[in-house]
Parts: sequence; structure tokens; C-alpha cells
Amino acid sequence: MVRRKPDVDADALEGVLERAFGTAVPVTYQRTLDGLCTQVYRIRRDREVFYLRVAEEADENLETDAALLERLHELGVRAPRPVYVEPFNQRIGRSVLIVSEVRGVPLEQVSVRAAAVEVLQEAGADLARLNQVPVKGFGWIRRYGAGPLQGSLDTYGEFVTEGLPTPDVWPGPLAEVFDSATIDAIRVMLGQEFTRPVPQATLAHGDFRPAHIFVQRGAYTGLIDFGEIRGTDPFFDLGFFHLHAPDILGVPILPSLLEGYERIQPLPPDRLEIIRRSAVVHGLPELCGWLDRGLPPDHPVVATRISRIKELVHEDLQ
Repeated sequence: MVRRKPDVDADALEGVLERAFGTAVPVTYQRTLDGLCTQVYRIRRDREVFYLRVAEEADENLETDAALLERLHELGVRAPRPVYVEPFNQRIGRSVLIVSEVRGVPLEQVSVRAAAVEVLQEAGADLARLNQVPVKGFGWIRRYGAGPLQGSLDTYGEFVTEGLPTPDVWPGPLAEVFDSATIDAIRVMLGQEFTRPVPQATLAHGDFRPAHIFVQRGAYTGLIDFGEIRGTDPFFDLGFFHLHAPDILGVPILPSLLEGYERIQPLPPDRLEIIRRSAVVHGLPELCGWLDRGLPPDHPVVATRISRIKELVHEDLQ
């Protein structure tokens, strides 16, 4: 789907590590397997583990991320701690950030039902704290430095429709994969979401799923991977989770998450309908992008998204 970026020049990378950690203790590094658009390296220094991330674009300053992670810790969110940041590294041609490790394994690897429920509740509470951070504007966070968080769009309506077929070509590629009843239902949901008042944007993790909720010996240890942060409303992360998260050990995964979330931030009575709608609406642009780039509907990732959106559109919330 996305071609993996080449490795960073080894000499340049080692220069960053020397400035960050000195030379008294040997440091080793290895690129992680899951970084495609983003180059991420696992750093080992004696018994400590850190992660180095390279900005995706030359104009991104990861001081934004470092300052945000500090803010999240002040709010009580368990997340990586910033260790070292360079606004721009001339040899790499990008900003670089080193953060501490969140120990453990992804929630998907938990094998005890009761532990999964408790972890989901604690992760939900942390998500609620994160979702309270204000952002000026909507959309992708602009990485300009350590100032206030700024989105790339002015209104929530722009955010909802970004990446979707315009009215003059609607439903565009969606007509290839959904029947007319599903298309009609999606149109209604988009209209409802477009007109929902969201006057103030708040921070979204942007990629909130079980793979980024970490657990050690059955206990919640924190959230990872803040590379997709954006300004929107709290239902974006909850909808994204509902779109992507399978049941784990038969656990009612969304109710467990919401139980923890509402310990910090109450949600309205119609929260399940808004979450479902958010999952559909914000799951569509990526699907349209895949189809526009020529990926076939039977591609495993595309087929999974089509199936999940159909399921959500016709889901019975009673």
C-alpha cells in the first residue's frame, strides 16, 4: 500500500545518538519493522530502551510532539516521555525525536479476559484526558514547534468531507463497492455528521487501536504512537477504535473502553450512535483513497474496510 522509506544514513543517526546519550555507555539501534511512512528506530542503552523517530516531512518540527508528550504527562496520561529532540538535523534533512519506552506488549496479546477489561478501562480514562487538550482548528496538527497546537483546517465540516468525493461526482468510487441502500444510508450519516456542531477542536490520538495500548504482566502501562495526532472532537478516536478493534477474548471491547472514558469525561446519551457514525464517516476517506489508487475491492485490507463499514451502517444499536 505504502512503500517503506529507506533507512537513515548510519553516520548521521549515530551522531544524533552521541549527542543525545554521550559515549560513556554503548548504544545500539535497529529499525523497527512497522515504520513505513515514518522511520522509527529502537535504541538500546544498557538496560534502557528508547525509540527514535524521524519526521515524515522536512518542514515538520518534532518539538511539537515533545511538548505535547510533556503536557500529556502533566495530565496524568501514561505515554512515552521525550528524551531528546532536534528541530532539524542537516544531515538527515528532518527533525528527530527520541522518547522513552512504554514497556509491555500490545493489548491484542493479552490472554486473560479480566485483565483485558481493566486495561481497556484504564486506556479509556487516558484517552479522555488526551481528548481534553484544546487545538486551534481541525485536521492534521501542524508541527511548527513547541507552541499551541494548530490544526490545518478551519471548520469541522471541512474535516468531515476531506478526502471524500465532491458533491458533483458523489458517490464516486464508493458506488463500486456498496449497494444503493448502503450508499443512501452513508449519505444520511455524512449529512448528520457535517451539521453536528463542534465549535472547539480538541486533540485526537488519531490511530487509537488495541495495537497502541500496552500491557505488562496484565497491567496497563500506557499508550504509544502519537504520529497521527490531529484536531477534531473526542468521537473521532472512539469511532476509529470502533472501526478497527475486534473483540478480544469475547470482551465487550467498546463498552469497557467507554466505562473508563466516562470516569473522566461524561458522554451524551446518544454516544453509541455518534460513535458508530464517526466510525463510518472517518473510515470512508481512506477507503476512497485506496480505490482511487487502483487497489481492487478484494484486496484484503480494502475488503476488510468495506465489510466493516457495511456492518456499521446497518448495525442495530438496540
